[in-house]
Amino acid sequence: MLKCDFCGRESDSVTRVALDQDYDRLTVKHQQRYACPECSLKKEQERQARLKAKR
Repeated sequence: MLKCDFCGRESDSVTRVALDQDYDRLTVKHQQRYACPECSLKKEQERQARLKAKR
């Protein structure tokens, strides 16, 4: 079992989540965080809402 860095629940799978707006995984040092499927979906929905609000 793996542990979600956002909600703390154990999960069979987790997804790596990038939170920085100008995230560049090749050159910017960052803390790696992993999300369960539910938290990953929530983070993606929040990201989409921010993008939509900027338009």
